[in-house]
Amino acid sequence: MFRELAIRGDRGALLWTKYASSDAATLTSWAIKRDLDPKRGPWVLTASARFINRILCGRRPLYFTAPRLGGGRWMWPVLDVTVDVAARRINARLGLPEQ
Repeated sequence: MFRELAIRGDRGALLWTKYASSDAATLTSWAIKRDLDPKRGPWVLTASARFINRILCGRRPLYFTAPRLGGGRWMWPVLDVTVDVAARRINARLGLPEQ
């Protein structure tokens, strides 16, 4: 098991998936770190965004997605999110990645 893990990328999105996938945010750069404090959740996302829909970011179910090398995509459920529209920054606590 990893004690510390960080993942970075230059493309990603927050997707609201209640009825159909809608972009809640389009990300230009992001980083995920494994958080060892179980009260905070297993993963912490920090990201810069090109587009943010504040209303959709507040709805659930919301997922962070990013392209995966070799095809497909990574997908984490968003547990909670903080959005700074003026600075185009997003911070989120993520659950365990889904297959």
